[in-house]
Formats: sequence, structure tokens, C-alpha cells
Amino acid sequence: MFRDSHGVVHTVSAADPLDDVPQQAADALARTLLVPCHGDLGSLLERCEAVIDLLERWQDAFFAALPPEVDLEEEAQWAAKVGITLADVEDEWEEDDDDEDDDDELPGQLPLEEIDLEDLVVLESEPLGPLDEDTVTELETALMLLPMRTRLEALVAATTLVHGWCDLMADHEKCLGHLVLVHGEKPDPAPHEALVDRHAILHAGRAAH
Repeated sequence: MFRDSHGVVHTVSAADPLDDVPQQAADALARTLLVPCHGDLGSLLERCEAVIDLLERWQDAFFAALPPEVDLEEEAQWAAKVGITLADVEDEWEEDDDDEDDDDELPGQLPLEEIDLEDLVVLESEPLGPLDEDTVTELETALMLLPMRTRLEALVAATTLVHGWCDLMADHEKCLGHLVLVHGEKPDPAPHEALVDRHAILHAGRAAH
């Protein structure tokens, strides 16, 4: 991360996607998703999809909470720095909203100074599915209390990261290739669930150091 001359903090694309996400959020995501599945890969994938859904809801909430006085042209420039455009994102979300019930939408986020830590869990009235409340609260604290210009960047980085993990868990060849090319492992003809467990163990070992 770096701070520009205006005091705005930016993240920079890193070799390890975990480094693109605020540390507290990265730790919570790793503890929740980079764990051995012990043969129950379906539950792990379900958890990944629940986290992706949560992060996408928070991105919706981010745009819903933009005050009218925000300079959208300036915000578009900041969004471009993370490889997206506001127009493309809003068009995609509008299409998604057509397929969802209005009840699934989140209210706009309160200004930072009006937020009480007890009010952080925006999905308090929604079922958390395979996610526990402590994890959701930790992720929300780490991501949704960031300054506006870095909040979207962090949410996009976290969503991209979890999508990548989900792809590894769902595809044997991608998982094997990732282990060989990124982690320097030798090609292993083990079953897919064993490779997913190996990936989780490698990350747990790195976190311990």
C-alpha cells in the first residue's frame, strides 16, 4: 500500500493476491476458506460462494451509499486504477438485480461518523448460511470502515481473491497448476480433494511464519 500527496492510501497489485487485501480481512478470509476440506469439498465451495455473495452485496451497498455530491468523474478515475469502470459495474449489477428479489437489496451505508460498531453486521436480519457471525463482523470491520476511495478497491480485491480460490477448489487442473507454478510443488496425481487440502496446508504454514 502507499499514500499519495493528498493523504489517500492506495493498494497496488501484488504477486500474492492476499497482499492486495487489508491484513485483517485477508486473515479472516484465509481462516474461513483456506482450510482442509477432509473430503467435504462441497461445503467448502458453499462457504466460498457465501463469502462472494456477501462481498458483492457490500459492493452494492457502497454504490447505493454514494452521496449526491460525490464527483462521479473523479470516482470513475479511482475505479479505473483497479481495472474497472463505474458504468460497467453498475450495468452488470443492474442485470443481476433483475434476477433477484427487491428484499435482497441492502440499505445504503451510513456515513462513517454515524456508524456504531454494534451496527456493523448489515446482514443481521439475513441468514448467514455457512458463515459465522464473528467472521462476517470481522470482514465488515476490515473492509467497510475503510475510506471511501480505498473501500471499493479492497472489496474488489477481496472478491477477486475469493473467486480465484473458488476456481481452484472447483477445477482439478487449475488447482494442480497453481500448486506447481505458484507454490513450487511437484506434480502430484492425488485426488482433487487432497490437492485442495495441500493448498490450505501450504497457506497455513506460511501464515505461521
